Amino acid sequence: MYQKILQFIKFGFVGASNTLISFIIYYALVYLNVNYIIANVVGYIISSVWGYILNKKWVFKESTEKTSKSVIKYYIVYGSSFFINILCMYIFVDALNISKIIAPILTIAITVSYNFIFNKVWAFNNA
Repeated sequence: MYQKILQFIKFGFVGASNTLISFIIYYALVYLNVNYIIANVVGYIISSVWGYILNKKWVFKESTEKTSKSVIKYYIVYGSSFFINILCMYIFVDALNISKIIAPILTIAITVSYNFIFNKVWAFNNA
């Protein structure tokens, strides 16, 4: 039980660092008048590479032999999470008129659980 709690805490740390990287990129690009969807895409892609590396080596401690399989699964999870992210951003900003500054914070609350569950049970299922 302790190992699962520790693993979730590590995943949370990786997620927090992903979020920080993604937000820095997003807000910098929005500040430079880049469209919020494009800014979101760029931040998401860069932070997902960071997240894969940390999740593979530190959180789920996957062996190198399984890298090609896990990277495909990881990006299927993050790809589907990305679409959830974009849909939420669109709904929050364009449909509900929520600030494009606040919308990513609301969106992250939805995608974090989704990402942990599917990475744990499918992408890195040997952990």
